[in-house]
Amino acid sequence: MNEKDIYKNSIYLLIIGCLLFGIIGLFLKDISFILGFILGYVINCLVFYLNIKMTDTILALGRWAPLIVVIILILKLGLYAGGFILAIKTVYFHLIGVLVGYLVTKLTIYVEGFKRR
Repeated sequence: MNEKDIYKNSIYLLIIGCLLFGIIGLFLKDISFILGFILGYVINCLVFYLNIKMTDTILALGRWAPLIVVIILILKLGLYAGGFILAIKTVYFHLIGVLVGYLVTKLTIYVEGFKRR
């Protein structure tokens, strides 16, 4: 399983999550659930890409790798915090949707691991 498989298969969970949050949004007459979920998914994909680049950096660099890793970790935390701050400060994104959106690639990895057993 490589990162392309994870990105490709996470689209299925994105569609399922959008349908689920779309139904919840219809019942509550609020679109912020699905928008929060999409925001969380986009941020999670960016963080996953940063994880890939961080791993490549660790393998490629010797001496400067710890400094680059710390910078990337701070950037990842900033992305996660930015999503939560957007969800808290605006009415366009719901906090629960953002939180579940953050979990999509992790759930994809678990589902793919389970299917391959």
